[in-house]
Amino acid sequence: MKEQKRAQIYGQIFIYILTLVLISFILTYGYKSIRNLNSRAEQLSCLQFEKDLQNSIKAISSDFGTVKRKELRLCSNYRQVCFVEGVRHFNRRVPSSNVLPVDPIIMDSIQSNAEKNVFMLAGTAKKSFYAGNISMDFDVLCIDSPKSLRLEGKGSYVALSEWS
Repeated sequence: MKEQKRAQIYGQIFIYILTLVLISFILTYGYKSIRNLNSRAEQLSCLQFEKDLQNSIKAISSDFGTVKRKELRLCSNYRQVCFVEGVRHFNRRVPSSNVLPVDPIIMDSIQSNAEKNVFMLAGTAKKSFYAGNISMDFDVLCIDSPKSLRLEGKGSYVALSEWS
């Protein structure tokens, strides 16, 4: 009889250990899945911002004189967006570092005539893309999020400024 009780105790301990291992596995898997889902949602949000901005610029560029207000909704990882003068149709006027502090990655892009004119910043420039033909009063326009952007169609490009 005592042998049977002892065997039952060992069996229960084994079941408890197995249960703890399975619960740990399920919790770990669930945490990784949720973290992965959040990461993909953030990537989708950034891609949505990029495509939305490109479509807005493309749609208004040929409508000369049309003005549109565009709300800037950056991804949560980014706090600022910088626009650089269009690479094909405009002269590059590199701002001096004592007048406008510009991220070194953006400065390198300006000096090398790279095909990227929108930079999303999180401390430093982390993501960049080409949004279309754009122009500003200065070669670099940086706007904190969330703010509004003023888009004005000029026929073959869009003039950008901060909405005031």
